[in-house]
Amino acid sequence: MRFCFLIPTGCLTLALLHGHEVTLGDQGKISGTIQSITAEKEIRIQTPLSPDILTLQGEHLDSIAFGKEGAASSPTSNILYLKNGDVIPANIESLDAQQLTFQTPWANKLHASRGSLDCIHFGTGENQILYRGPNQGDWDLARSWKFDQALVSEGWDPVHRKFASFPDRYILSFTVEWAGNIGFKCFFNSTTPEGSGATNAYFIQFNSAGFELKRQSSGSKKYTTLAAFNDFTPEDVEDNEMRIEVRVDRSNRLLQLVLNGKQMRNNIIDPIETGPMPQGNIVSFISTAGKDDPQTITDIQLSTWGSSGSEARLEKRSDTKRDVLFDVESNRSSGTLKSIQPGKELQVLFENPHDPSPKPLPASKVAVIYFAGEKAKAESGAYKIKLHGLGVLHVKSFTLADEVIVANHPNLGDIRIGLSMIDTITRTP
Repeated sequence: MRFCFLIPTGCLTLALLHGHEVTLGDQGKISGTIQSITAEKEIRIQTPLSPDILTLQGEHLDSIAFGKEGAASSPTSNILYLKNGDVIPANIESLDAQQLTFQTPWANKLHASRGSLDCIHFGTGENQILYRGPNQGDWDLARSWKFDQALVSEGWDPVHRKFASFPDRYILSFTVEWAGNIGFKCFFNSTTPEGSGATNAYFIQFNSAGFELKRQSSGSKKYTTLAAFNDFTPEDVEDNEMRIEVRVDRSNRLLQLVLNGKQMRNNIIDPIETGPMPQGNIVSFISTAGKDDPQTITDIQLSTWGSSGSEARLEKRSDTKRDVLFDVESNRSSGTLKSIQPGKELQVLFENPHDPSPKPLPASKVAVIYFAGEKAKAESGAYKIKLHGLGVLHVKSFTLADEVIVANHPNLGDIRIGLSMIDTITRTP
């Protein structure tokens, strides 16, 4: 595990470097490996410059980046959202009037009070992951990109990967981070890396002018804007980092766009006049900002897009005073979620005024359940733990020892998470 410590006045920042370098402000660098972090934020570092383990006082810890090489989380059937902003991949076991019982990739059994629950997405394990990366050697870097546990731009030429094929319904997602100015394009379903010539493809572009999803066609009209957000600019993105997810249903000429977990538009139509649907199998990234403004692409994922419940999970909640259930056909019920019972298949008992004696509904027929009550106005916890892939936890405190983080969560109590699952830990404002 390799870190860089930046220690300006009143602040300590930890970030992963490949040289195992610890930087002490402007005073120099020390090579080392973090051994532990105590509850008092005492950081112990092993360094070849000293026969003994060094100790730093990190009570003003700002952030820790553990790199992108962590193990991917195991698939889960549900995604649990808490009112404090947590996002937890989970397998639901049961729910009663007091609490929810569930499993996660890092814990066999956890409990969350019912009042802490915001919503549950069901059937999220239905999408088959076809690719997850980037990995060393599986992208053509050309001259303008390098691989550094991520794709890092150094110029204008595209970096690309040719996939075996694209399903008729698929989801492409990735994270882009930048320093300085942002300007990039991503072509997908393309026949060429740079989108040149008479190619049919989709592409997205983001710069100071805003965000656009466009269609490129070999027909008479080469470019068609499918969705434009001119009022969404780099200044609106926190920490110069954005998660982009595009869902494509080629059979129905339908696309959906999600940015940083926010549904931007769920009914984007590719009009017939753009011609035949794209059939290419290339994904490429192009930096349009130049070599002085590096951009980093991480957490690239291509998966199938299952039909069951996908659209229903995008339905907006309209009632915060009662529980709300959407089934996989987007039918809505408002009332009270009485219980979730285990069995060969989870059984959801939901009561509404029009059916006071309901029968249990199989979980496979449920897309999403929203719990009554508003979200918390402020995040709970002094630190935010971001997991590799999907997952965010806000915790009160944490320690590190033996490659395991032990964190105190305001709703879940003490939890243990292996470092291979953690991307970053950041102090919250």
